[in-house]
Amino acid sequence: MPAAERRIDSIVSRFPGPVALYPSRKKWFLLLLLAAVFTAGGVGMVSSKEPWGWLVLIFFGSGLVITAITLLPGAGGLVLDADGFQVTSLFRSHRSRWRDATRFEPISLPYARQRMVGFDDATAGRTITAINTALSGHNAALPDTYGFSAEELAELMRRWRERAAAS
Repeated sequence: MPAAERRIDSIVSRFPGPVALYPSRKKWFLLLLLAAVFTAGGVGMVSSKEPWGWLVLIFFGSGLVITAITLLPGAGGLVLDADGFQVTSLFRSHRSRWRDATRFEPISLPYARQRMVGFDDATAGRTITAINTALSGHNAALPDTYGFSAEELAELMRRWRERAAAS
């Protein structure tokens, strides 16, 4: 049995939870370093009076700040329990009930290189639902994969939901 499958089995065996998963600190630290390098490049461009300097500085400087916040304790995570799951991103939390969340699948967005887990949330607002569905085929998505591949996290979410529905 592959290591990922054993890890999924181990987490599902802890039903009804709660079980907390956290974003990969290694991934976010590498993104922080990358944003810092490009922000420094933007500073250099501004000091050289290059026309795109401010745009580069603002864009990557904002990314640097957001990435730094993401690395703070409690800024992000996914908690699974018998009733549903809670996603926390940038210290903001949203709770979804298992009966309202269906079709957990790996997705790729046209503008992002990273795969995510999309799902359908029966309680999602109408405006954002149309946009999300047009882009990904789902009206909601998890903001991170929490150390799993998108395929593995989708499988974990499906299996946990099945357990919740059966209880």
